[in-house]
Amino acid sequence: MEAAAAAAERQDFFAYGQRLTSGEGGFFFFPIRHHSPACALHLAAALAEVRPRAIVLEMPADFAPLLPLLSHPDIRLPIAIVSVADGEKTSDERLPVGYWPFSATSPEWAALRLAGEFGSAVILADRESGARLAAARAEKKGETGEDGEEAPRQDEPRQDERSQDETGPTLLTDEGQLAYSHYAEGLVKRLGVRDFNEAWDRLFESRAAEQDWRGFFRDVGIHCALSRLATPAEEIAADDTLAREACMRAAMAKAEALSGEGPIAVITGGFHTPVMIDPPAEEAKLQPEARPGIQTKSYLIRYTHDHLDRINGYGAGMPSPRWYERLQQRVAEGHDDPFTEAATDVVLDLTQRLRRDRPNFTPPLPSLSATVAQAQALADLRGLFGPGRAEILDAARSCLLKGEDPRTGSPLMEALLSELTGEGIGEVPSGAGAPPLVEAVRRRARALGFRIEDGTERNRLLDIHRKPRHLAASRFLHVMTLLGTGFGRCLRGPDWAGGVATDVLFEEWTYRWSPAVESRLVALSIDGDTVERAADAVLARRVQALGEEGQAKNAHAAIRLLMIAAQAGLARSCGALIAAIGPAVATDPDFGRVAVCLSMLDNLQRGRKALGFAGMPGPDELRLIAYRRAIDLLPDLETARDEDVPRYVDALATLNEIAEAGAQAGEGEQPLDLDLLDEGVAALIDADLAPRAAGAVAAIGHMSGRVSAEALATRVIGPLQFSVGEPPARVEALAGLLAVQPALLKRTPALLERLDLVLAGFDEADFIEVLPALRLAFTALAPDETDALAAVIAQAKGSDLDLAPRFSGGLTEAEMLANARLNASFAELMQADGLGSWLEERAP
Repeated sequence: MEAAAAAAERQDFFAYGQRLTSGEGGFFFFPIRHHSPACALHLAAALAEVRPRAIVLEMPADFAPLLPLLSHPDIRLPIAIVSVADGEKTSDERLPVGYWPFSATSPEWAALRLAGEFGSAVILADRESGARLAAARAEKKGETGEDGEEAPRQDEPRQDERSQDETGPTLLTDEGQLAYSHYAEGLVKRLGVRDFNEAWDRLFESRAAEQDWRGFFRDVGIHCALSRLATPAEEIAADDTLAREACMRAAMAKAEALSGEGPIAVITGGFHTPVMIDPPAEEAKLQPEARPGIQTKSYLIRYTHDHLDRINGYGAGMPSPRWYERLQQRVAEGHDDPFTEAATDVVLDLTQRLRRDRPNFTPPLPSLSATVAQAQALADLRGLFGPGRAEILDAARSCLLKGEDPRTGSPLMEALLSELTGEGIGEVPSGAGAPPLVEAVRRRARALGFRIEDGTERNRLLDIHRKPRHLAASRFLHVMTLLGTGFGRCLRGPDWAGGVATDVLFEEWTYRWSPAVESRLVALSIDGDTVERAADAVLARRVQALGEEGQAKNAHAAIRLLMIAAQAGLARSCGALIAAIGPAVATDPDFGRVAVCLSMLDNLQRGRKALGFAGMPGPDELRLIAYRRAIDLLPDLETARDEDVPRYVDALATLNEIAEAGAQAGEGEQPLDLDLLDEGVAALIDADLAPRAAGAVAAIGHMSGRVSAEALATRVIGPLQFSVGEPPARVEALAGLLAVQPALLKRTPALLERLDLVLAGFDEADFIEVLPALRLAFTALAPDETDALAAVIAQAKGSDLDLAPRFSGGLTEAEMLANARLNASFAELMQADGLGSWLEERAP
């Protein structure tokens, strides 16, 4: 009985599959997987035979105005449609909604091209992208609460630090229900393969060269129907799948009403096909629910092989897109064995790649030949028409890896995966609907020497202080960062906000043009048609957001934004930001935070020429405001909480250092009044301060002549000498001195003698007790300060210890010549080992 029931069930599924392509009711149903070359090839053959009068295609209906542009003869795949929508508030920038990629292997692309050739009407059947965005927003608000707010975790990056991949658009070609259904999981186990992609290849891509398109779509349809049956109804109803399918059915009715002769082709993702041919009885209940309208606009952008490959595992698409393009091309050319031909192409191109990029990894010809032969043997063993992606990878691991563990990664396998993926980038003609901002950015990038013809990541070294074109390139990269495009990432260079490496002459960047860059520019195109206008609009929104996020008085955040804008070449557009920083600093109640702001503003003032503020009074005035505010907050040292004392002492050190350096005015700046600091510190000398703060104040007081050397030694060394408090507390005053004036220990004999006397009087137990705190205190000294202090101590002790620097400041002519010969010999060895490319200078 069970066998009979199973046979009857199989017959029912077989009959269902045959109905799809029988022309039942004037409709032909073609279940597809996005970017599948087998689906594209069989679909092309089917459409050429049935010549439909209309094609119902699963794509968002609002993409219809772009259909004429898709026939442009200069388009080069891959490309994508990107849909952008208005923000929820009028002040919001437009946000990307989603991608719809087209590759050379896309069945949708084949359908659109053939529709133009046959004169078939095309009706886009899916819900508009704005409706899908509304559903996503509603789902998000349901997860985060009625107000849509969700408190960020402490370990989450700030919004301005999140990558474009996190904030960018999603894929509208979602077919996760097909690839990750319970049926798909069972299929993977039954076939004994590694994942759904390998299972799909064995069942369907291996049939790309077949001539029976009816049998192919019959079997794809059965597979997809089984996937749907194995998916719980609540999962299908959890998103907008049912509402989308109601729209597709409505599009079928619209196509049926068209005049003319011939059938109608219905092309949808395979998961939706069962309800296209057999609509549910309760379809009237599945009409799309009304949601607030979201205005969208769509554009064509360039796409990359790399991004086509990335979408594998994220809802749609095929892995290794360049491999499938090769396979489709060989099948279309009519080769007797297209799989082996395509596999041979991959191996030959891999060899060229290795010779170019990794010559020491280039395998010998017998190994290459064995790889193709083994891929063929694996295909025979697995009952396939020819080697596919999995067979090529398996054969390469077997024949090309020598002594390597493939589980830990291999440069050769990485190169093979890159070859299977491809590095191409599409092309959208300038007249094909891209907004002016996209083309303006591309022109600027090319003019500044950036290579954006493909999606390859490249490095760029910029001499920002001596070469005007390099400075312009740096500002372009910084402005693209401000715009949130993800185009470039700075690896090293001056850090003006932190005051680190500000004398460095070079910046090193890595950059890459990607679909995320173009989609972000499309979203910003409403702000203007030039880089400067778009950047000004983004900067204005960022300034406004500081107030809306409760940071109107957060001077640190505002100064950080000012630094970012200045490096992007927007100094002249920062008037409103500068005006907001002054009151924020002047009213900030935290001494430590004000000192940090003062440090950042001092860095900005010192770098005003490089940052574009030369001749502008704003930054210098802000520095004076921050300096005076820090002086006003000095009394807070007396009432500081224990946990704030180290931070406040560091702030005092910063204030003292900046005051000393700024007492003499440089060109185009006002001097800092050192007397203000002197008076503020004088008021604290006899105050009841925490030990660390007391030591820091005493050190500054000594430098101004208000505290004698003997009194300084008593205040700083006394707690250590007379064992006042716990062991760490005894060193606190000394730690405060070292934090603000580390050179005093070397320059003040009375201080050093007193410390030496105290330490000499400790027994071993006492010394070990205070040693950890002492070591921590002396970490405030820089390496050169440590060496200088050690030299003074050695001299005082009469030691002949040689503490001179190990390397002289210069080289003799003979040493330079010897080094040059050594360098030439090293270069010859590198060339002989096939590593000469490592020595090549990177292109600017």
